[in-house]
Amino acid sequence: MPDPSLVPSLDLQLTWRGVFGRVRVFDDRVTAETSFERPVRTTVPMTSVRGWRIEPCDFDAVCLEFVTDDDTYRVLLDTSDESIADHALRRVLGPPLAD
Repeated sequence: MPDPSLVPSLDLQLTWRGVFGRVRVFDDRVTAETSFERPVRTTVPMTSVRGWRIEPCDFDAVCLEFVTDDDTYRVLLDTSDESIADHALRRVLGPPLAD
């Protein structure tokens, strides 16, 4: 049986209009990558993240925002993944930031 710390409980990925987004939720951590509003694919510096939230981006995508003191990293997700992402992130990162 694989080590559960190495296998994500949720792995969401979206390529949307040429933009890449991925969020992986493990029992004890979250990893994310994005190319939205970035010149290249970027790994979100999760150790610097002070909060997160999910916001609408378009009629067929939502933005999962990871907020640091210096920047906001937006990971695009399909609208159908919004509720499961919200549930998984709350379990690991706590409640989202207020609007």
